[in-house]
Amino acid sequence: MSLAKVAREAGVAVSTVSRYVKGELNVASETARRIDAALSAQGHPPVQKQVTGLSLGLVVPSLDNPYFSTLADAVVDAAAADGIDVLTTLTGSSPLRERAAVERLMRVPDVGGLVYLGMHNTNEAFASRLAGDFPVVFLDEYVEATGPRIAHVTANGFGGAYQATTHLISLGHRRIAHVGGPAGLRTADQREAGYRAAMKTHGVEVDESMIVRGAFSSAFGMNFFAHMARAGAAPTAVFTASDIAAVGLLEAARRAGVTVPGDLSVIGCDGITLGEWTSPRLTTVAQPTEQMARKAVDEITRLAAGRVPADHVLSMRLVVRESTQEHPE
Repeated sequence: MSLAKVAREAGVAVSTVSRYVKGELNVASETARRIDAALSAQGHPPVQKQVTGLSLGLVVPSLDNPYFSTLADAVVDAAAADGIDVLTTLTGSSPLRERAAVERLMRVPDVGGLVYLGMHNTNEAFASRLAGDFPVVFLDEYVEATGPRIAHVTANGFGGAYQATTHLISLGHRRIAHVGGPAGLRTADQREAGYRAAMKTHGVEVDESMIVRGAFSSAFGMNFFAHMARAGAAPTAVFTASDIAAVGLLEAARRAGVTVPGDLSVIGCDGITLGEWTSPRLTTVAQPTEQMARKAVDEITRLAAGRVPADHVLSMRLVVRESTQEHPE
């Protein structure tokens, strides 16, 4: 029997036919019908449709940001609890490397699904014919892709940002800056929207000069005071869209002689462990990383078994520590 001929007749990749024949991959019903018909024409007996020995691929932007390393660890732990092996690839947040990683992992014979942590809202690899038969869970960041075997597991970034900003307002702050994430990234847009919504709800005017957007990085947080100086802005509090940027901001404050929280209250977003060790300890809105990882692995297993995909949006949690306090005015 020629797997290549079966693949051509069914309109799928050879690796898809191979995994399907071995019982390692369940595909969409229409795809299964085409493969079964092509196999029958080649004299192959009916395939027993049961997923066994599932492994998954994990695409991670970088381990520099502790949030990504924590989430990746949680995925590996959740998969290990189910006896699932994980092949992990780091992309350095490069669009080209993200695409190459996806295409490579989808062609590994033992990989039956993909958990994708991207830093871009598109990836051309998900438009390929092979991707249409491949279970994919987009974890954390929303990616524009459609297909019968695609699901999303994310945190409610809008709600988390709303909580964070409301916390600062409840402490009496009115001049609240926002250090946001990269332009065009869905999570960053949602967090800015949550910040704006909280300000509007509580009747606090947004000063556009106190909103800056950039990388989810400590280096970007370090530039906070330079941005405010150029804008002539004097915030009493700041909501940062990532904890790692808040860590950079805290160090910049130390170097500039700005007291946190005495002169400036700071709240982050993500809930990374490092925030418990900063001085002062960082107030944040924490993402449910373990729950997100568990949902992602469960969803991959469901998709590999031919189930209908389901999206999950999980709530974030306010964690009050020492970097925020009441404004004296």
